[in-house]
Amino acid sequence: MNNSAHRLVDIFFYGLHMDAESLQQKGIVIRQPRLATIQHHSVVVREKAMLLRERDALACGMLYQLTHAEIDLLYQHQTGYRAEAFLANDGEREVCAISMVHIEPPIDSAVDYAYVSRLRSVLERLGFPVDHLPPLIA
Repeated sequence: MNNSAHRLVDIFFYGLHMDAESLQQKGIVIRQPRLATIQHHSVVVREKAMLLRERDALACGMLYQLTHAEIDLLYQHQTGYRAEAFLANDGEREVCAISMVHIEPPIDSAVDYAYVSRLRSVLERLGFPVDHLPPLIA
């Protein structure tokens, strides 16, 4: 494996990968976890979370430092994503970070209520707002 595979990168997660425990179960080492936001973006949730451009919006998520190899491990079986660079604010400073975003966001897809329920738990544990989530069906 080449040296770039072990280089650390700041990555912004806005879906279930915000959960450090879940990442650790997948073999990811948790480094520098911190709450963060990205301006002029929102998180929309249907079958998965999507990071979308939206003027004057604020997307909440978690910043971690992962290696390229760890990022590859997380996304090796997921298609339809690409890495994009963002300026994320961790409360102390702006950081250049990547985030994996949908190439063609499935905005019109059906809501996966099991995913929404799991994401709601993660967001509440982190102290993030949940008002952008679709309401759970009783």
